[in-house]
Amino acid sequence: MSIFSLIIIASVFGINLTYQRYSTLKLVDKPPQIEEPVVEDSPLPEAPTENIVNKEDTIGRLKQEAIVNRKTMLASAETVARSKSAIPVPATGESTASQEQKEEKPDSSYDTTLNSYVLDVIKSYPIGRYPYLLNKDYANYNGVTVNLYYKDRLLLKAHPSGNRASHCSGITFEVFFKAMQNRNKKLGLDPDDFNGMSYDQLHDFVLTWYVANGNKSVNNVGTAVEKYGIGRRITSLENARAGDFMDISRENNTGHTVVFLNWLKDEKGRIIGLKYWSSQESTNGINYKEEYFNVSDANGQKYGNVMINQVYIARVSPVKDYKKLD
Repeated sequence: MSIFSLIIIASVFGINLTYQRYSTLKLVDKPPQIEEPVVEDSPLPEAPTENIVNKEDTIGRLKQEAIVNRKTMLASAETVARSKSAIPVPATGESTASQEQKEEKPDSSYDTTLNSYVLDVIKSYPIGRYPYLLNKDYANYNGVTVNLYYKDRLLLKAHPSGNRASHCSGITFEVFFKAMQNRNKKLGLDPDDFNGMSYDQLHDFVLTWYVANGNKSVNNVGTAVEKYGIGRRITSLENARAGDFMDISRENNTGHTVVFLNWLKDEKGRIIGLKYWSSQESTNGINYKEEYFNVSDANGQKYGNVMINQVYIARVSPVKDYKKLD
């Protein structure tokens, strides 16, 4: 076999051919690969932890101080903003004093009939908690739940026991009194100015309201408001409105003073009774109640014993419609 053939065979089978010193051909394997020495990683020297900890503490403390300072700055800015917004800025050419006076100007829209004020006042009384009491101890008790003062003088007395007792004339006048004061305050008026009434005049008004000056036909809530120019009597039942004051009489010779709420009607729309708010023995004090008139149904039976021809209705007018006292 020629040398050339051997070279070809060796190249095919991956055999290296080397020439020996003595020109003798020898087949040898691939020369062994020299392995590089493995160098083990030597542990790095530990860094001093004390400095790192101190550095982290310092950074944390600085961050905390920055947060506190930022919160303080924000709070200060908010306080300044609030104080600025609280200061009214007068319009051009208008002083702060004149602006405040303008804001306090009474709203004439509050000058309505007293009805809505009356309805608001009666809502303030708890139901079933203030007892009914009617007696003749006028020197110590006048049917109101609290002492009422007019022009710094005691006008009517509550029961000395503090039990908040009342009767119909007293509680309805108390509601009238509070409603009048509330409306006056809304209008920027003296709470103790009821159309210029003096203390003695208002005391006479009370006696008329209480039907203490004579027969009910000439002494009732309607007579009282007309006599002192603050309202008028409503003569038609159909014209009554919630919040009107009303005197009624019964066939058993008893009477009642109430705050009217609405009429009770039959299937034909005929008025046969009323719903009201007052203080009465049958409900053991302040409560809502219904009563029926002495009108007959289709079978000739009376619905009740309230005399339909003896109903006195009073409505208190707006202040602008008061009539000057003589």
